[in-house]
Amino acid sequence: MEIEYRAADGVRALVDGLGRTEDIRFSPGNRRLAMVGFNAGRVVVLDVEIARTSQSIDVAVTAGVEIASPSLRYPHGADFIDDETLAVANRLGDLVIFKLPSAGTGACELSPIQVIAPPGGSRSHAPGSVTALRRADARCELLVCDNEGHSVTRHLIDQAADCRVVSSDVLLRKWVNLPDGICVSRDRRWIAISNHNTHGILLYDWSSPLGAQAAAAGILRGVRYPHGIRFSTDGRYIFVADAGAPLVHIYAHGGEGWRGAWSPAASIRIKDEQLFLRSRGNPQEGGPKGIDIDSGMNVLVATSEHQPLLFLDVRAMLAEVRLPSPALDAEYEAVILEHAESTRNRVVRAEARAAAADKRAAAAEAMAACQERRAEKFKAKAARAKAKARAARMQAALDSLVVGRPFARLYAAFKRPT
Repeated sequence: MEIEYRAADGVRALVDGLGRTEDIRFSPGNRRLAMVGFNAGRVVVLDVEIARTSQSIDVAVTAGVEIASPSLRYPHGADFIDDETLAVANRLGDLVIFKLPSAGTGACELSPIQVIAPPGGSRSHAPGSVTALRRADARCELLVCDNEGHSVTRHLIDQAADCRVVSSDVLLRKWVNLPDGICVSRDRRWIAISNHNTHGILLYDWSSPLGAQAAAAGILRGVRYPHGIRFSTDGRYIFVADAGAPLVHIYAHGGEGWRGAWSPAASIRIKDEQLFLRSRGNPQEGGPKGIDIDSGMNVLVATSEHQPLLFLDVRAMLAEVRLPSPALDAEYEAVILEHAESTRNRVVRAEARAAAADKRAAAAEAMAACQERRAEKFKAKAARAKAKARAARMQAALDSLVVGRPFARLYAAFKRPT
């Protein structure tokens, strides 16, 4: 199932130097591959060649370039707008767009051609994942997962004008709870979101109107901490990377769509126990992070810490899929999600109240400190006044002594007997 790839030592060094990786994406032309280094604050873009014969799949990584930028602040997600343009979502920054250099092995520093802020000037802003939907009119839609805002925003950009933002809005918010991955089916019917905090994948039907209050039509369960997510070309399968387990889960439907609740049709181990435990700093880590599938459905590429680049045979993976079980009624799942959202909202309100109380306490402390400073100021002023009065009294006494002595001698002279 694993495919050994060919690459020069310099290219392998670029890949291994990324450290903790998060997302990975093929370009639309299938000839480039972007990898995101989270802690390193770097993006590596590789040139790849994939060839399939009746007997095997050959994968060659022929070159690579490492991209650095002050705008890369804990980069987490990425997607190609075209083969020369890359959008990167930064957990501690913004969504930025780069024009990529030509093929070659080495390093370069770039400035983004566009920086995209959240719609409405939201203060909760931590873009973590992005998917690009290319259109025929030289425009592109970017769907962005906001980890802190617990929402998915949509940004329409004009590729002919250096990716200038035409419009932005909130596409999804209901039940979204730390979205950690996003993908859209090729027919643009379904949006899949890895919902980290509720341990499942939300599926929204884009043939119906969407918005902040739109509810998910389908739910995928049986995953610990979903991360990277991809539809198959025909939309019948969904591949999900489980960051909390050494697995890629495959979900399948029989042709009726993704409404309802689904369990994995196969769970395939892609990381051995030693590598998994080596990367497992906490229960949310250790497993694969980003995944993608080439346009020919030949290979699935996965990335994770200590296993930054892994190619797998998609056909061999699908051979492990059992017959899809019928979808269950999603009402029970919806109740759980409503409860989770209600709990989160209560927590948010409680945190807001606590923050307001902290702010009032800080204001009261500042006022008390100001009053204390004023009191100290008045005390010092009074002390200076007392000292001045005391000095005046002493000076008066001294003056009375100096001035009074001649009069005393004159009085004594008048009183002296003649």
